[in-house]
Amino acid sequence: MPLSETQPQAVAGPAFLVGGAAGLASARATPPWPPFAGEVLAFLDAFGRRLMDRPEARPWPDVVTFGFWCRRASLERMKAGYPDLADRLGRGLAFHVAPANVAVNFAYSLAAGLLAGNVNVVRAPSREFPQVEMITRALNETLAEHQALRPYVFVVRYGHQAEINKALSALCDARIIWGGDAAISALRRFPLPPRAVELTFADRYSLAVIEADRYLEMEDAAGLAAHFYNDTLLTDQLACTAPSLVVWLGRGVDQARARFWAAFEALAATRYNLQPALAVARLAAFCALCAEHEGVSRASPPGGLIFRARVASLAEGMLAERPGGGYFLEYEARSLDEILPVCGRRCQTISYLGLSGDLIRSFLENNRPAGVDRVVPWGRTLDFTLKWDGHDLIQALSRVRAGL
Repeated sequence: MPLSETQPQAVAGPAFLVGGAAGLASARATPPWPPFAGEVLAFLDAFGRRLMDRPEARPWPDVVTFGFWCRRASLERMKAGYPDLADRLGRGLAFHVAPANVAVNFAYSLAAGLLAGNVNVVRAPSREFPQVEMITRALNETLAEHQALRPYVFVVRYGHQAEINKALSALCDARIIWGGDAAISALRRFPLPPRAVELTFADRYSLAVIEADRYLEMEDAAGLAAHFYNDTLLTDQLACTAPSLVVWLGRGVDQARARFWAAFEALAATRYNLQPALAVARLAAFCALCAEHEGVSRASPPGGLIFRARVASLAEGMLAERPGGGYFLEYEARSLDEILPVCGRRCQTISYLGLSGDLIRSFLENNRPAGVDRVVPWGRTLDFTLKWDGHDLIQALSRVRAGL
């Protein structure tokens, strides 16, 4: 049955990982908090510490990193970036749709919604990641100690049930869609209330830039490989933040490239399990690349864990196919300006090693490309901030009470 504003109890079908149907039925009547409310900070701090203290979380860097992100000291630093919050309140009920293939994104979205002051209904990934189970268990345990936050946190899992998406869309004051282009198109079939806002995070790609000569001066090849592993294969290279292009600068590219990939493949062999479907997708993407662009050659041997393709030039649309699973394009550039063709609207993040972030920012200021919302050091592409893909999540998910 369709869900109207006066019939929230009509939502049926989702499995509640956190919260329940009875609480969701009254969610629209729950008053919002101001952004960075003390009760919310205390809850997230306790929750984050519980996660970090879990022995079973230690093999999962994304879970530990999220727990660290939730510490009060971290949250207070975020709050300091918003000096004008006195007249703001959360918008009300925020409906979050997390991507199916990234384990911890749903938790960051939930935390951002809480920090902005909202009641949050979060659709968890459809895949049953161990990280999701750890996080939701810690949420339930922490909510038992922070009862005031119970009406503000709902995590649900359901399949391709359009009626649930329609019902929650009709209820919400903000809709946040992280699922990429297809999910955005599917959910936009369901109208929002007239005053509701929507944030969408479309399919995008990222790239890494390495200064070869500086890299060769660095001693910890294994540690640098581990940072790149966290940037890429920790999420099967399917997150938008994961670099799918490696750009080499400098004179010692051949030596640096051999050293780097040897260290990376040795590490990946101990940690990564390539799924057969991704292996097939990599080969298909390479064949399509060869058909559409000249000067493409395979740089890695057949049957290897990592698939590398060298390109003679960079062109718009070259990174549209991102199969994941350790599929990398490589390009040797004479100057940073040569990356401009792949810095269009779909380019999200540039990570860098051996050169300064200021150099990349200068390139962006001089060229003003349509894309590139983030510039981060090597190993930091998954670091979540409240300013993401050009959106300020606190500002967008809260409202101003003017004239007070």
